[in-house]
Amino acid sequence: MPIGKDVKLTSLGPPLACWPSSEFPLSASERELLKDQDWIDEEEADLILALREEQEHGLRGENIRDFARRHGRIIKD
Repeated sequence: MPIGKDVKLTSLGPPLACWPSSEFPLSASERELLKDQDWIDEEEADLILALREEQEHGLRGENIRDFARRHGRIIKD
């Protein structure tokens, strides 16, 4: 079926959802990773969860801290 010019694209919403950071138990070092201290977005939550997993299980593989630094995030131990 050919696509015509009148095809409408629906918005899928904002690319990243945000939640109030006060709803999550964050350490001081995790809170420093947030762009806005009052809000946490999906990208920041993923980074924090990855750091927690690495600490909890002693995961081997690509170092999460090195990955984060390459993408402009500074992580303090």
